Amino acid sequence: MSQQGNETACVYAYNAVSSRPRSEIGGGASENQHVASNGTLTIGLDGDTLGRKRTGDESYLASLMRGLGRVDSANDYTVYVRDREAVLPAFAELERFRFRNVRPASIWVRYPFSFPIALRRDPVDVLHVQYFIPPTTRGPVVLTVHDISFAVHPEFFTRKDRVFLGTLVPYALRRADSVITDAEFTKAEMVRVYDLDPNKIEVIPLAADPQYRPMEREACRARVAKHYNVMQPFFLYVGTLQPRKNVTTLIKAYAQFRRESGHAHKLVIVGKAKYLFTEIFEAIDSSGYVDDIVFTGFVPDDDLPVLYNAADAFVFPSLYEGFGLPPLEAMACGTPVIASNASCIPEVTGEAALLADPRDVDSFSDAMSRITNEPELAESLSARGLARAAMYTWDETARRTLAVYRRVHGERNGHA
Repeated sequence: MSQQGNETACVYAYNAVSSRPRSEIGGGASENQHVASNGTLTIGLDGDTLGRKRTGDESYLASLMRGLGRVDSANDYTVYVRDREAVLPAFAELERFRFRNVRPASIWVRYPFSFPIALRRDPVDVLHVQYFIPPTTRGPVVLTVHDISFAVHPEFFTRKDRVFLGTLVPYALRRADSVITDAEFTKAEMVRVYDLDPNKIEVIPLAADPQYRPMEREACRARVAKHYNVMQPFFLYVGTLQPRKNVTTLIKAYAQFRRESGHAHKLVIVGKAKYLFTEIFEAIDSSGYVDDIVFTGFVPDDDLPVLYNAADAFVFPSLYEGFGLPPLEAMACGTPVIASNASCIPEVTGEAALLADPRDVDSFSDAMSRITNEPELAESLSARGLARAAMYTWDETARRTLAVYRRVHGERNGHA
């Protein structure tokens, strides 16, 4: 995702077109015909990622929803999910949000058929989706695309994903009334690759969730030792296992660090295997440190702040990101960050991370040695990281996203 101009966009006024009570909103009127007289909009959110352990996409939507719940007391939200009963407990505090099942869940049926049917059954004034737009949607659509790595680096994807993403995402970018992305780097990539009008693209940075904060380090280490059997100091990586995340370089750099430094740190890798990850396990087998590389798989959200706080450093060697949220989460916990100097990552981390060439094993190995051998550097990175992370908040992300909803609705209805 990742997982940040913070000026709030101008909020456009619009006229009321209906005075239906809130309890009836979305009950069957045609699209754009049910805005209450007090200016209330019904905003639809594609919640297909919720409850599916979809890492960045799911984290983005969940954090945005909670941010909207805090900053928006006027509008109503309909969230279209796979399993309402499974998702609802995590968002019980969001009083203005209602959840609707869309079935069957298969993406091949959902987007062309069942999702459009659900939108006709529960119409909304503005629909917000990630990456894909149902083909028969008539109302205004806000589209979030976090990155276009499938177009810039097709070698990182399976043929199936290249065809799927390469067909549906360009259509969605053209169809959307407004496109949201996370970084100026990604906006520039979209303009370059797809010749999009830059005025159509809003850069709205992400943020670390409030749960990512400094915690008592020894208590976190004790919890990691108990639940993950990691007793020694360790480096941490958080992210899916796929080629563009460049985990193979991390493993090689870690092995070189161990051989040359004399330190007995472990390497903890958090995240689920996604695709084309065979090379990662081959690198582990030949590293000489098989027993010191710990795979946790997908971990509960509550465990992530603990892992960040317990780590000596967070290492993120990704070759291509649309934002890169994990480094910001680590910074919010006060953990020193070693990160790639590629794509948008320097834009996000600023001067608060130790940047390294993601294609250079020596560069990352040297950075790991510096963190362990120079405590004053680690302390400086920790302080700078906390300050950097504080620059970004989900409340600000939600405010700016809400401004986009209001603008596109106004433009579609002649009130811009």
